[in-house]
Amino acid sequence: MKLRNKLFIQHTITIIMLLAAMYVVVNYTLSKSMIERDTQTLSQYYDLHRIEALKIVNDKKISIEQLFSGTYAPLIASHLAANSNFQVQLFDPEGTIIGDSGNREDLVKRSDIDAALAGQTATVITEGENSKMLIYASPFLYEGKIVGGFRYLLDLNKHEETLSAMRTWFIGVALGCLLVALLASYSFSFFIMQPLHALQQALKLVTVGDFSRKITVRSQDEVRELADDFNQMSEALQEHIELLHYEQSKQKKFYDNVTHELKTPLTSIIGFSDLIDKMERIDDIRTCNVYIRKESTRLLQMVEELLQSSLKGDEAWRVQLERTDLAAILTDSLRILEPTLHKSAITTAVQVVPCEVYMDPKRTQQVLFNVIENAIKHSGCTQLNIRLEQQEYRCLVRITDNGKGMDEEETRTLFHPSAEKAERPVSAHSHGLGLLLCKQLMELQGGDITVHSREGSGTEVILSFQMEPIRPQGLLQN
Repeated sequence: MKLRNKLFIQHTITIIMLLAAMYVVVNYTLSKSMIERDTQTLSQYYDLHRIEALKIVNDKKISIEQLFSGTYAPLIASHLAANSNFQVQLFDPEGTIIGDSGNREDLVKRSDIDAALAGQTATVITEGENSKMLIYASPFLYEGKIVGGFRYLLDLNKHEETLSAMRTWFIGVALGCLLVALLASYSFSFFIMQPLHALQQALKLVTVGDFSRKITVRSQDEVRELADDFNQMSEALQEHIELLHYEQSKQKKFYDNVTHELKTPLTSIIGFSDLIDKMERIDDIRTCNVYIRKESTRLLQMVEELLQSSLKGDEAWRVQLERTDLAAILTDSLRILEPTLHKSAITTAVQVVPCEVYMDPKRTQQVLFNVIENAIKHSGCTQLNIRLEQQEYRCLVRITDNGKGMDEEETRTLFHPSAEKAERPVSAHSHGLGLLLCKQLMELQGGDITVHSREGSGTEVILSFQMEPIRPQGLLQN
């Protein structure tokens, strides 16, 4: 079956289903609204009739017992039904209809009267052979007791006549609309198919990967818009391909960051292993083994974290803040880096005071390792001065070297991505990732890192930590 015929059949079925649904909804809504309107009208009449009946009782014309007696009830029912299009009935506490404004013989006890005597308002729709009635029954309370009730019977035949006329009118209009719609659909499908054939030929070229090929359709209709959208899709596909290359590059940078961090524990392990060969005291050897085990554990945790990040697909650095003594972390980090410092012939002068701050110990140690290793590898220094001091609500770690320093431009771009540092190419010993990662990790902990340097006068790195609890930012996306 051709697409043109399929479109025609689909449109036919859709229009018929839509018209049928509209018919059901309109018929149901109109019928329901008419019943609700009549029920509300009868309820309002009941309120007026109740006031009128109470006025008669209060004026002592009759007693409440006489109101619902066979003597007065027929007269009152006829009086209340005057100038109205519904029938009024009165019933006593036993459920017997004692007054009726109409001449109907159908006066049997019904469920609506039982509900009214139970203290509820009841609405019932009954259907006979030639009639349909809306019955509204409501209890009559006097001095807190149900003494009878009012019952209204409304003939719904006029409603049915109105609904029947509406149905006839709706069906006629619907059939006319259906005919016009089908003719229009059949005609339009012919004109639509011509440019679609041209689009089909162009798509065959796109299937072989030629996304740069543009589709030209001269018709001024939705097919023209489809062709334009397809051209935009081709451009979007090219952009997505480029984005995939970018994501691959970003993923590579993430793993570069990880391998950059793996170098520190590996270097420490190798350094302590070399020291063991030169030591004779068993206590010194045990101390080296403790640090080798500690750095091996840290290396294993980093690998596990990398695996978890790969499984979750988030490729993120996470921080978990806790109140920790910064002096202990700093002292432990220097102890781990001691073999590297000794191998590079760099002396250290350390001044620390106890200072508890909110930080992630693992991430803070990463930052300290990066900063100190940068000084060892790139500054050409022979001495490091490390001072921990407290200032109001924060603690500062000042790491100062006596190396060659940096000029103003190099200092300004120090925390930029390595791709933006044309003067400082990436090498086997420096991936250009350390300080950028340090800044991001410090900011995640609510702290900061700043660098002051002058060419030929050394460099000072200042790490700032918060002493007050902060809300952690959670993670750092690569």
